Amino acid sequence: MKRILFLLVPCLVIMGMSVAVGDPLDDLLDEFNKDYNAIKPPSEYSSVNSDYKLGQAALGTLYTTKALGLLYRQNQELLAKYDEMLRKYDEVIRQNKEIIRILSVIAKSGQEKSDHEKREDKGGLWSEQ
Repeated sequence: MKRILFLLVPCLVIMGMSVAVGDPLDDLLDEFNKDYNAIKPPSEYSSVNSDYKLGQAALGTLYTTKALGLLYRQNQELLAKYDEMLRKYDEVIRQNKEIIRILSVIAKSGQEKSDHEKREDKGGLWSEQ
């Protein structure tokens, strides 16, 4: 009984993750459930009542490994997308710094122009006297 629970807990965890992850894991779980139940003897009065449990344990290990491989590939794809997003953010940051630099240059030239106009206005007042 403990072995069956030991096998069912990872299956339930994998099934719970399949809702969040996507279709490939659902397909894998469907295949696992079909193969897992196919190992069971057709009758509970089988002369070898416990031999199938070892096969189910091995099958559980096999499908756990397959599920981990699938999750690893999906994680690698997610990391690649994350890296691409970081590159795009870096580009946006670079562009924002360039915009700030250009606006600073414009603001300085506008300030210098304004200061120059103020000096001319003051100079004009002195020249009128």
